[in-house]
Amino acid sequence: MNIRQTTRQLLRTMILAVAGVLTAALVSESGLAQNKGPYLGQDPPGMTPELFGPGIVSTDAHEFSISMNPEATEIYFSRGEGPNNTKKIMVTRLERDGWTTPAPLFPDFPEQFEPGVTPDGQHLQFIAFHVTEGQSRPGLDMYRADRDGKNWGKPYHLGAPFNPSHSMYCSFTNDGTVYTTDPQTGGLDIARTKPTKDGFGPYENLGKPINTDGPEMYPFVAPDESYLLFCSMIEGRQVIMASFRMEDGTWSQPKEVPLGMNAGVPFVSRDGKYFFFTAGKMPSDIYWVDFEIVRKLKPTGK
Repeated sequence: MNIRQTTRQLLRTMILAVAGVLTAALVSESGLAQNKGPYLGQDPPGMTPELFGPGIVSTDAHEFSISMNPEATEIYFSRGEGPNNTKKIMVTRLERDGWTTPAPLFPDFPEQFEPGVTPDGQHLQFIAFHVTEGQSRPGLDMYRADRDGKNWGKPYHLGAPFNPSHSMYCSFTNDGTVYTTDPQTGGLDIARTKPTKDGFGPYENLGKPINTDGPEMYPFVAPDESYLLFCSMIEGRQVIMASFRMEDGTWSQPKEVPLGMNAGVPFVSRDGKYFFFTAGKMPSDIYWVDFEIVRKLKPTGK
């Protein structure tokens, strides 16, 4: 090998080395090199909330409202981007080589957000803009998609009692009951609707002690209906409250979950280990914390 060949080989080696360093830096910055385990490979949080999926789920964009399939191998969340904060439901999946880069779940569907997966993983319900005849502008209606193998079928518009423009956000029990906001109070109370032979029954306002004179929104109910998390306002702060089902079937007096920050849109992983929520001024991010922070609020002896 002559001097020219040797020099060319050294330059090639140096270029490849630099390219490798740059690639590793880019992957490390995005977090994609480390996200091969459960929950994006992130170390589980303790009793202090931590940012979830920094650089992957929580970015410089506006992220909020997270949900997952029962196995926690599919993570869905809302992301708003651009000058109009256009919202899309994003999904990342755990595959053989790790978690996929988040991508729009329904890229060709109108602006949509606030995904909620049923406990059995067979349905995904969400909010989207919908044009109704006679309306001057689109309303916010509820849609649902059904599981079709590994993917989701085409979303379809839900009827009463959810639409038109009646509710925002939803969570589900094992028997199919849906907890959401009550349109009869301007969406500022928590209500539920139970499945019927033909769809869903009328809304049932939960009343006191869950609902007060102030706003109560974004309910997350345990699949077995043993607890309820929801957003409320206390002295100008948006907080998450926790109430537990008592032996007589009533709800316990709600208590604030001590998160140390304004918080909203609660979600709990199906295994009951981790509590997720949205926090921060827009653009917001998604945080998580050990569910023990909620469990400690349960009334003793109940």
